[in-house]
Amino acid sequence: MKTIVLGTNHAGTTVVRTLKRLDPKMEVVTYEKNDNISFLGCGIALWVKGEVKDPNGLFYATPEILKSEGIKSKMNHEWVAINTKKKTVTIKDLKTGKEFDDKYDKLVLATGSWPIVPPIPGIESKGVQICKNYGHAKKIQAANNDAKLKKVTIVGAGYIGVELVEAFRSKGKQVTLIDIADRIIPNYYDKEFTDLMEEKMTKAGVKLELGQKVIEFKADKNGNVKSVVTDKKEIPSDYVIFSVGIKAQSELLKGQIELSERGAIKANEFMQTSNKDIYAVGDCVEVFNKAMDQSMQIALATTAVRTGIIAAMNIVKGNKMASPGFTGANGIEVFNLKMASVGISEESAKRFKMDVESISLSDNDRPEFMSTVSPVWFKVIWDKKTRKIVGAQVASEKNHTEIMYMFALAIQKGLTIDELPLVDIFFLPHFNKPYNFITLAGLEAAGLNYFKKDKKSATKKSATKPSTKKPISKKAPAKKSATKSVKKSVKK
Repeated sequence: MKTIVLGTNHAGTTVVRTLKRLDPKMEVVTYEKNDNISFLGCGIALWVKGEVKDPNGLFYATPEILKSEGIKSKMNHEWVAINTKKKTVTIKDLKTGKEFDDKYDKLVLATGSWPIVPPIPGIESKGVQICKNYGHAKKIQAANNDAKLKKVTIVGAGYIGVELVEAFRSKGKQVTLIDIADRIIPNYYDKEFTDLMEEKMTKAGVKLELGQKVIEFKADKNGNVKSVVTDKKEIPSDYVIFSVGIKAQSELLKGQIELSERGAIKANEFMQTSNKDIYAVGDCVEVFNKAMDQSMQIALATTAVRTGIIAAMNIVKGNKMASPGFTGANGIEVFNLKMASVGISEESAKRFKMDVESISLSDNDRPEFMSTVSPVWFKVIWDKKTRKIVGAQVASEKNHTEIMYMFALAIQKGLTIDELPLVDIFFLPHFNKPYNFITLAGLEAAGLNYFKKDKKSATKKSATKPSTKKPISKKAPAKKSATKSVKKSVKK
């Protein structure tokens, strides 16, 4: 059997390597329009900042590695058509311009996504840069090292934009962040968490221009961008990053397979499309969101890799591995604040007409007698009717993001908020408290008020202890505001 994979980044690379491991005799061919494969786009900001010294480390596979595993990979080759009746794909060699057809038994679409570029006047100006692939990353890194570029404006306060804010500030650039929303990364975190990060950014010298719509990019006589105009003001700019969202690369698939209203490929629990011989993986496909109980696009590298595994397993074994659903687990670290979330935020749940309840609290992560004690912010969200957990968020200057792995599994398996206090979480002062912030949240949801009683003595001791680190935010001190935050967040 021969399987062709179109696209060789996170999802595509995972598919081809998994196929060969499961069936060494299968002929596996992959086509990629770029001149590289398996680029870790989530590491762009780290390279731009200077944390990554050698960009080769951002590629976790090469054509040579795939060849050694018996996989035929062709870079600089773009697919331009599919004939589902003949089971062929038409491929264009971008170096020679020649086109040819290649026949498949099974086809995997790993075509990914591309940045949305709306028709804003002046968006084609020099110095207005989108951010997606290695070629973009090289240009952005060069701009950050260019001393002549002093004023950088980033349009879009999603993950890419927020991470690049820190990267440009690390080189002393004057950075302005614009977004039409009234706060940063609103799709993943609720306000109490984004407030923490916004405070960090402001203290670092970042100018936040939120709740504003970009209406024009002005350029000088040489075509270089000189300012960004919003519906409220004009912001002088030497360089602009434009990152306001993505869309599935599926235009050529219209009429061939079923697509969603937003253009994402529809697939079943086996990652199989409406055509039984075509599978789809990664950013271009809808997956089943367990937290929201519906299919949607979840454009994350972790989702891409898992869809790749599922598709490969089912191509080889004949649709025997059904997806357990996805939760959108994600994380970010900027300005020494480490945050992670999973499932759906409370604000997003309200937008989707979901009836949810939540508890939000802040506490010390370790007993107050430990010199390593640090405040941590935590929130858990559950469905009011079923009591099933549908989301969680955490933030701290210490790394507690890995608890989101547990909550991803909790959402996949339908854990209820009432079962949360019974999860067997070990205790050791080096790591946590006897009643850690996760257990306390569950106990509060059960109405047991352990948190409030436990905090009376702990607050007094830790608040005056010289070795205790300062809270991340003056607005939410870890020792005093915790009880209040619980009261505000619990829905009656």
